[in-house]
Amino acid sequence: MNSRLVRANLFGTLVFVVALAVAVPFKAHRWAQVLVVAVSLVLFAAGVACSLWAYARALDLSRVREVGVANLFLLTGATAPTPLKRLMSVAWAVQIIAAIIGASIGVSGLEKSQLNALAFGVLVPMFGIGMNGAWAARYGSFGPRVDPGSTPSNGKIR
Repeated sequence: MNSRLVRANLFGTLVFVVALAVAVPFKAHRWAQVLVVAVSLVLFAAGVACSLWAYARALDLSRVREVGVANLFLLTGATAPTPLKRLMSVAWAVQIIAAIIGASIGVSGLEKSQLNALAFGVLVPMFGIGMNGAWAARYGSFGPRVDPGSTPSNGKIR
């Protein structure tokens, strides 16, 4: 459970929550808006990159293992040990809850032409999905293919 991916997920979640906590009282100030937007976009981009890598790795694994999307990105079944599943799920839940709270607070008191920069936080849960996928693709446990009649090709997906 001492994987760098787990620590990265927890660190990213902490950075997001701290950025929101700092920005919420100053939501009308440009620096606070830039802080939340920058943190949200960086975490979103990292999540997308990890998700794409995990998906490509899962395609390769699926030649000999039964890899499901829920197993890969939500760590269902026996994909990950229960303590790790809980930790990663709690981090993802914190990202979701903080994003919703931040967007809700950000919308209060806005004029029609104003930007709700705190709403960019709704992109952050993609980071948790990406971290789950990257962990599962690298360390996850998947059963053998259900249809043993099909033989895998020798080609690798890159």
